[in-house]
Amino acid sequence: MENKLLLNSLKKYWIVAKVSWINGFTYLTSFVMFRVRQIIQVVVAFSLWEAIFASTITAFGYTSAQMFTYIFAASIIGYVVTSSRTIDVAGVIHSGDLSLYLVKPLNFFLFWFSRDVADKLQNVIFSAIELAVLFFIFHPTLYIPTHISTIFLTLFTVGGAMVMFFLINTMFGLLGFWTPDVWAPRFLFYTIMFFTAGSFFPLDIFPNSIVQALSYTPFPYVIFFPTKVLLEQLSSVEVVRGILFTGMWVGLCGLGVFTMWKKGVHSYEAEGR
Repeated sequence: MENKLLLNSLKKYWIVAKVSWINGFTYLTSFVMFRVRQIIQVVVAFSLWEAIFASTITAFGYTSAQMFTYIFAASIIGYVVTSSRTIDVAGVIHSGDLSLYLVKPLNFFLFWFSRDVADKLQNVIFSAIELAVLFFIFHPTLYIPTHISTIFLTLFTVGGAMVMFFLINTMFGLLGFWTPDVWAPRFLFYTIMFFTAGSFFPLDIFPNSIVQALSYTPFPYVIFFPTKVLLEQLSSVEVVRGILFTGMWVGLCGLGVFTMWKKGVHSYEAEGR
């Protein structure tokens, strides 16, 4: 009986993910333009570093193979971690549609996490195809990890980053309980994150004092830390420290989501319904 209930529960969220996947192609022009923007970002970053390495063997402690691997890996990890459908949570709350979710036999957070997974899978598939095309165009020399355990460790850190980013985005969405204007703080967060998460360049090209200061924030653990793990440029102590900090931020963000949800639902008035 318990196995049947678990199977039925998983089936519900599988259907949610499937519908979200299909909806991702509803606005085809927007989808195509988004993919084009991603390609342009990678091409610009790749061309910049290609010009730099044309006159030097190493730059900022990176060889050309390590830097180009960083760009490709950071792009894929960025697509996996930062793609999210929780941007719609605030609108659901403010419009009063949250009432529909509260009466459904679904966990609100698992519902949105299922949508997130579908969105991430969509991004991974298309980004892999795009990066494969760019690889054959530019023919860069890439760094290949020397230990199979590195791959599993990278996947583990990416998983932690996914959960952390989901919780952070959910907190921004839950602001909809108290204000309809959540776009501004979310935009500020994304702006800061894309310069401090290591999506455009590795953070350790900055002075060590800045890198150390950033290590106490959640930003480096979104893209920079998992990518450095893949490049095998971190000591065992640094890897453990990064995993612990990721876990700490997951715990803090999870507590933040729980607190905001509890207080928000208590004061929820279903405006617009």
